[in-house]
Amino acid sequence: MTKAERIFQRLKDNRLIALLTPKSPAQCLSLFETFDPLGITLEIAFRSDTAAEGIRTILARHPEALVLAGTVMTRSQAEEALVAGAAGVVSADFIPEVVDACVRVDAMCVPGGLSDAGKQLVRKAEGYGCSLSALRENHPHQWIYKLFPAFAGEADNMGLAAAWRGPYKDLIVIYTGGIQLRNLAGAAARDPHGIFCGSALTATPDDPAATRAEAERWLSILRPRGSEKTPAAPPPAPPVPVSRDLPKTLPRAVTFGEIMLRLSPPDFGRFIRATSFEATYGGAEANAAVALARFGLPSTFVTALPEHEIGQAAVDLLRSHGVDTAFIQRRGKRIGIYFSETGASQRPSKVIYDRAGAAVSEVNAGTFDWPGILKGASWFHWSGITPALSEGAAEATAEAVREAKRAGLTVSVDLNYRKKLWTREKARAVMTPLMEYVDIAFGNEEDAADVFGLAAPKSDVAGGRLDLDGYRWVAEEMIRRYGLKKVGLTLRESRSATINGLSGCLSDGSAFLHSRVYEIHVVDRIGGGDAFSSGFIFGALSGKDDRTALEFAAAASCLKHTIPGDFNLVTREEVETLAAGAGTGRVQR
Repeated sequence: MTKAERIFQRLKDNRLIALLTPKSPAQCLSLFETFDPLGITLEIAFRSDTAAEGIRTILARHPEALVLAGTVMTRSQAEEALVAGAAGVVSADFIPEVVDACVRVDAMCVPGGLSDAGKQLVRKAEGYGCSLSALRENHPHQWIYKLFPAFAGEADNMGLAAAWRGPYKDLIVIYTGGIQLRNLAGAAARDPHGIFCGSALTATPDDPAATRAEAERWLSILRPRGSEKTPAAPPPAPPVPVSRDLPKTLPRAVTFGEIMLRLSPPDFGRFIRATSFEATYGGAEANAAVALARFGLPSTFVTALPEHEIGQAAVDLLRSHGVDTAFIQRRGKRIGIYFSETGASQRPSKVIYDRAGAAVSEVNAGTFDWPGILKGASWFHWSGITPALSEGAAEATAEAVREAKRAGLTVSVDLNYRKKLWTREKARAVMTPLMEYVDIAFGNEEDAADVFGLAAPKSDVAGGRLDLDGYRWVAEEMIRRYGLKKVGLTLRESRSATINGLSGCLSDGSAFLHSRVYEIHVVDRIGGGDAFSSGFIFGALSGKDDRTALEFAAAASCLKHTIPGDFNLVTREEVETLAAGAGTGRVQR
């Protein structure tokens, strides 16, 4: 499809345009990144001198972005907008020179007003050298007009659209001017195929959370519950496979934490000899969000990242896997970095952190609009890494879990103790009060001991010998102490850095379940715990019983160990196949 065809189809599918008169290119980019994951098209008004630069800024970050240029009144403005990368041009009147400039390059053109609907169609047909019927058939993206103003004081001009559609059958109409949340439902009911444009959607341009919350209110009118689509900008990576048997209305999970730049010497190399590093991104909660999105569930990742290109690369990577990034705050100067040296045989893996001063460590209570972020979500997931980053991050975490619990979400935590971030005493002091708001806790074979002093009897973690009854006691004691509903633990028996035995266990305080044990040849163990927790979250949200969810989680974690990088780049079907017993690794043809 051409760019004109794609923007036309997007408008018909999603029916909503946000009109912005920008103050800066950065404002254009911020609002685009807020609206685009929701399927809302941004129209940038050329009454501002920064409009063209705003479009260029968006396209520099998102080469496949579809943006409209609005209030285009001259041929030179139209040409400037199209050169900048606009997918279509919108005018406040029928201006023949603007139409001509668009038709010449087959760009969608939307003149507007209370008359001239036919005149502009005739002009377009003449430009293509075809009849009106051929225009409608062969260039449907030009079979469109803007009704402006739709409402003005007591005047209601929407009835004009029906009159235009007499001679110009199925004309697509964009309604703008006076479109507000209060009259949207009535307007949408009168024209079920109409597209609606409102500047009210950009009333709080510097507050992404408030803007998104307002946008979702508009969308709730145009997309009644049960008929939602899941729009997304065209991703820079191939589409993520989604299982066909998931329910049509999918529960949404929100995760909150840090995503970092990961730098690793290639081919099991050592830091001291490295002349190059392979770069990717990862972090506990980001890893979970990616896994959930790849399994087919809507997931939202919340963090803070700097505006520069490295921060944007992290956002782009998340979006390429289907993760909603609309609530990522763009602030601060640094993204955390960690260096990972992959071990082999008896040589252990090593990690060096360089995360001090990262943007997410500078957040605090009040940074995020948690009621807006969590609205409509079913699950909130965090890890013990996030409150360990700083006092402010701990306050933001506390604020988030309190709001999640108040809103009725299931709250889960992966304990994820990191001795390089805080002491055991500090971890226990901060984590204990947060557990009041937790329903389900995850951890590895050492986390409960490190954070809460609950060590499994008769186990030697360093020696790779674990006692299952001891971990049953750990899980049940956590449930008793903190009022949890369930505890899930990964159990790793390390034969070497390369050969591990891996399984998972789950307790609800009465029943205790133990998964299949996998003998794995480790490619990359980082992210294995996140694969387990996200696997269980997916199982729970998709209606699986505890046994099935546990086996899914353990299989997901097993597969993650075979994949370089932090993200678990597998499909639901691959996990289910392994969980069902097909683990020989035979070539799939």
